[in-house]
Amino acid sequence: MTDVFVYGTLKRGFFNHDVYLKPAEEKGKATFRGVATTAGPFPLVVGGDRCVPFLLDIPGEGVPIQGELYTVDDACLQGLDILEAVASGYYKRVKIPVILNHETIASYVYMRAVEPNDPLVELEKVPSYTLEAAKGYAPRTEIPNLEILALIYDIESHRLSELEMDLRAIMARGATFQEAWQSLLG
Repeated sequence: MTDVFVYGTLKRGFFNHDVYLKPAEEKGKATFRGVATTAGPFPLVVGGDRCVPFLLDIPGEGVPIQGELYTVDDACLQGLDILEAVASGYYKRVKIPVILNHETIASYVYMRAVEPNDPLVELEKVPSYTLEAAKGYAPRTEIPNLEILALIYDIESHRLSELEMDLRAIMARGATFQEAWQSLLG
């Protein structure tokens, strides 16, 4: 099991929590440990046309960031790496100290690498990603990443194409993703 600090759309009440972490909790693949704060300051910005939160890899700048600490299993961690596009370099997973109930815990966090002249550096720094900031958030796709959901729900990867076609057919009849997902998986 691995500790992961989340500060954006994976927090309770936000889009990606409901789609990925909440089911992982229900399946015993993730456990909410509590509200936590980074031990040191970092710049957190909200940017792009989808209002995505970015924790920039500039230690010592910004303020301590508020978020949540989870303990996740290997499958859930692999799913989070996919969600955060670690393989393509969109985010990187690094270990930092976070404070939970006055205890310092080494935890993974997903950070955005900063390039020279990166426009994200110029955005307003915030201490936390709020529901107000998330109003403009838009997921990348209509259907959540089925590769991640397969890891959470223990679905064999060869079933994903058929599952996606079935989901799209049900959603074409007016169902939401959640309704379609529930009808297929019970």
